[in-house]
Amino acid sequence: MIGSSGHASVLVDAIELSSGYEIAGYADDTLSAGTVRRGYPVLGGLKDAARICAEQVIRDVVVAVGDNWWRRKVYSDLMEKCPNLRFSIVKHPSALVASSAKIGKGAVILAGSHVGPGSRVGEFCIVNTGSSIDHDCTMHEFSSIAPGVSTGGLVEIGECSAIGVGASISDRISIGRHTVIGTGAVVVRDIPDLVVAYGNPARVQRPRAEGEKYVGSD
Repeated sequence: MIGSSGHASVLVDAIELSSGYEIAGYADDTLSAGTVRRGYPVLGGLKDAARICAEQVIRDVVVAVGDNWWRRKVYSDLMEKCPNLRFSIVKHPSALVASSAKIGKGAVILAGSHVGPGSRVGEFCIVNTGSSIDHDCTMHEFSSIAPGVSTGGLVEIGECSAIGVGASISDRISIGRHTVIGTGAVVVRDIPDLVVAYGNPARVQRPRAEGEKYVGSD
């Protein structure tokens, strides 16, 4: 597990319940090696990833970083150090994924969520607890939908964009790249790249920079 934050705890739960893997521990730059989090040790920092993977004979990694831009950066850094790593899909056993849906490597599909027929969840996306994307939707790489989000059909969510808790997106809506949709927003029209939008109906409130922190932002 790369990272040991609250998002990591949700992934640990999904992995333990699915019984697909045994968790060796965490790589986390913010905690000392040997610290125990939710029953598993911190094995070192991200800079130690190559050593950890060699010593522990680890081939499969989960990037447990909730921020979309940082998750992409961590993935890029890991590939420089350990190009042969495999990035697992994490799917909670209570999640429902249509047989015709496509899920990319490193994506996480969490408890009580639903991915509809013909939809595509790109690499390293997060479909969070109790959220739903309907038929023929596309989540581009490193995007995320928070708990309780729901979309209609034929929705497109751009790379690294984040949809806030409880937001609703109507049918045939396109959300741009690196855009943040606020908590509880009701999106009934397309939203462009690199903005923050919220409200009912959702309106663009301001521009945002690529990589700008969005957790706790307006």
